[in-house]
Amino acid sequence: MNRKQTLGKGLSALFIENKVDLSSINTEELNRQVNQSFEVFVDDIAVNPHQPREEFDLDKLNELADSIKRNGLLQPVTVRKKGDKFELISGERRLRASKIAGIKSIPAYIYDLKEQDENTLIELALIENIQREDLNPIELSNTFQRMMDELRLTQEQIAERVSKQRSTIGNYLRLQKLQPEVKVALKKNEINEGHARMLLRIDDRHHQVDLLARIIREKLSVRQLEDLTKGEARTKRKKTTVKVSSAGYPYLQELSEKLMRFFGTKVKINSINGKTGQIVIEYYSNEDLERILEKCNSQ
Repeated sequence: MNRKQTLGKGLSALFIENKVDLSSINTEELNRQVNQSFEVFVDDIAVNPHQPREEFDLDKLNELADSIKRNGLLQPVTVRKKGDKFELISGERRLRASKIAGIKSIPAYIYDLKEQDENTLIELALIENIQREDLNPIELSNTFQRMMDELRLTQEQIAERVSKQRSTIGNYLRLQKLQPEVKVALKKNEINEGHARMLLRIDDRHHQVDLLARIIREKLSVRQLEDLTKGEARTKRKKTTVKVSSAGYPYLQELSEKLMRFFGTKVKINSINGKTGQIVIEYYSNEDLERILEKCNSQ
C-alpha cells in the first residue's frame, strides 16, 4: 500500500500500515467511526498535545485558509471525544486555517478512544504527523525522542514503524546533543542539517555557538565548515581507545541484544580480550537517563 492510498483510507489504514497493536481495539467499530464524518464546532476542538510540528508557516496557512473559503474543507480532521468537547488527533494545519478563514464548524472523523489505548493514540498521532507533514530535522528528532521516552520504543522499533533505517533514526536523535542556539537556528533554516551535523563534532558549548554565529555571519557552506572542524574530529579519534565490539564474540552479541531489549535503547559491549571491557548504554535526554536508572533500580 503506497502513501497516497494510505492517506486516502484514513486512520484504520495507518494503524495497519504502521503495525500498531490493534489487539485491544475493536477494528470493526474503528472503521465504522473513522469512515463517517460529522460537523464539529472548531471552538470545541483542543489542539493535539502530541503534534510534532512546533512551528507553522503563516503564509502557507493563509493560502490554505483562502482555499477553504473557496472550496470548503475537503479532507476532514480526526478528533477524539474528550468529555463534551474534542481533542485533535490529526489535522492541526486544517484546523488553524479554518479558524483563519472564519469557519465555525468543520467535518471531522470522531474516534471514541478508551483510556487504556492512550499509548496507541500517542503512537498513531506521532506517526501520522511524520507521514503527512514536512517536519524540519529538529522536529523529527524531538518526535523520535518522544517515541523513545513516552512509548518506550527502541530505535529499531521506531525505524520499523516509520519505515526508515535504524541508522537514520539514530542520526536524527544525535541532533538532540546540539546546543539550544544551534537547534533554534536549524528550526529557522538559518543553517541546514549538514551544518548541524558538522557542529556535532564540537564538544565545547561556547565554541559550537561561536561557530554557529560565524556560519550565519559569513554564510559558510557545509564544506567550509567541514574544513574548519577537521581538527576537532581528528582529536576525537586520537582520544578514542581501540576496542573490540561484541560482534566479534557471539555470546557478547547475544547479551548486548538482551540488554537493548531490557533498557529500550542501544547498548554496546566493548571487549578488549573477550574477558574484560565496557558496557555502554546510550541515552538521549535527562528523562531517558532517569528511565534507564529506574529500570536498574526495579531489579
